[in-house]
Amino acid sequence: MRTLDVLPSRLRSVLPLHIDLPTAAEQVRAQYRSMPGAFIGSTVIATLLAAMLYGRLETRVLLGWLACVYVLSCCRFLLWHGFNRGARQPEESVRWRRRAVLGAAVSGLLWGVAGVVLHVPGSLSYQLFVLLSVMALGFGSIYISTSIMQSFLAFACPAFILAALPFLRDGDTLHVAIGATVLIGLALVCRYAAGLSARFLESVQVRRQNLDLVAELRRQKATAEQANSAKSRFLAVATHELRQPLHALALFVQALRESPAAAHERQLVTNIGRSVDAMEELFDSLLDISRLDAGTVSPRVESFALASVFERVRQEYAPVAHQKGLSLAVMPTSGCIRSDPALLARIVGNLVANALAYTDTGGVVVGCRRAGSHLRIEVWDSGRGIPADKQQEIFREFAQLDPLARAGRQGLGLGLAIVERLTQLLGHTIQVRSAPGRGSVFSVTLPRAAASDRPGPPVEIHTVPDLAGALILLIDADPAVLEAMETLLGRWRCGVISARSGPEMREKLSFARRVPDLLIADYHSSAAERALAAVEMLRSEFNTDIPALLLTADSDVDVARVFELHGLPVLHKPLSPARLRTLVGNLLRPAAPEAPARRAS
Repeated sequence: MRTLDVLPSRLRSVLPLHIDLPTAAEQVRAQYRSMPGAFIGSTVIATLLAAMLYGRLETRVLLGWLACVYVLSCCRFLLWHGFNRGARQPEESVRWRRRAVLGAAVSGLLWGVAGVVLHVPGSLSYQLFVLLSVMALGFGSIYISTSIMQSFLAFACPAFILAALPFLRDGDTLHVAIGATVLIGLALVCRYAAGLSARFLESVQVRRQNLDLVAELRRQKATAEQANSAKSRFLAVATHELRQPLHALALFVQALRESPAAAHERQLVTNIGRSVDAMEELFDSLLDISRLDAGTVSPRVESFALASVFERVRQEYAPVAHQKGLSLAVMPTSGCIRSDPALLARIVGNLVANALAYTDTGGVVVGCRRAGSHLRIEVWDSGRGIPADKQQEIFREFAQLDPLARAGRQGLGLGLAIVERLTQLLGHTIQVRSAPGRGSVFSVTLPRAAASDRPGPPVEIHTVPDLAGALILLIDADPAVLEAMETLLGRWRCGVISARSGPEMREKLSFARRVPDLLIADYHSSAAERALAAVEMLRSEFNTDIPALLLTADSDVDVARVFELHGLPVLHKPLSPARLRTLVGNLLRPAAPEAPARRAS
């Protein structure tokens, strides 16, 4: 902050030593903002005063004084107009301050002279009228001129002192008392004005401090936003780089599981598989919670059939329930709702995953009920139950009521925390009813929509579909993932043609003797168009809509939605082999039986 210590001596002589240059500039701006009230009020009161005294005094004196007031008002108007014509630098404040004080001094002198030359001899009422006019302007200048105390003193002192002189000169007790009262009033008014001026300076300094704080907060916010943006970019890159090897590892482990091996080796593979599954669960939970906390998840609310979400959840978690020896029943529904399909599927999926994790016998049931203008999705389980005093705690991050009972799959306790954040984001409500030893019921209430699109017939789910004989094309730029997929699909007795890009696949297809049954392609957001072009190239090559499945290690929801609009399912890595096998089976099931096909020319 620039203070008067670094100003030239001519500036230090004009401004108080405790006021810095920006504060002085704010004083001048406040003075000129209120200046119209000064010269307009002076003109109006002078005109009324002249009208009241016309005929009581010499016309030449009265009109001469009134003309001086008018000229001064015009000069002060021009001064005010000149100040407001453009932005003023703080360094210019001294010159404009001096002009404002000079104008106030001339005005005060004119009104002090009015108290002398307009003093009507022998008429106390007219004398008091003139005196009250002067004092009224003096009191008004408290609120007009106290931003610069010198300006107020320049007006008030000559105006009050000169106006009191005729009363003191008359000599009688009443007039002397009135004159003395005017001088005492001047002292009181100056004291009051000094207090207002000090408070004005404090308010200016407080406001400037607040502006400095706001500027600092903005800088800090910009820094935080830059850091958050850098973190998001790092998270996007790290997500892709970490998902790729984790996905390949899961595929290799599944291939080992399906290979003939001794009992002790199979146990080792099983333990490795459990560790990989735990890593996938932890990785997905951490990624989801970080994206929700960063506010990068934007819901896209639309009307859709709830059956589509139920079907998606059933496809994903039926293999999980089967592996654990539990039943998963998803009740048919014809309800239509308003929500974000992808986010709602994640909510229901997390509830089902949580129910399967804490259920040892029996199973899980997913259904919905009507509740007036809303639908209530319910997930029932026959698990261990939750004590009443713990039913709110389970929605906190890292909350685990019985972490040691999950046989090594402890997780981080983020599944239900993600559910709560997503329901808040979508404006839905979630409730839980449970009792220890009697299972739990989690319910999500959301608004119904008009049944514009009825769900189609449910797709039959096979836990372990037979993929033998299917010809599958693989496109993935990562050699490790490509090798893992080839190995796993080979274990499932599929024919595989693999390539690292679309053009390479086109070359290899020249040797194909039949129409491929499915394309599995990897993409990331920077190469999304190439992935779509590869699908179109394949379909054009064989002149048929060959099913395609896209895998990605990116978390860009917008790009995934574009592919879904083209009717291409998108799955995020790392993907469990069981789910991959189920989805591949569902995509192959509607296809026509294998038959040699003629390639398009």
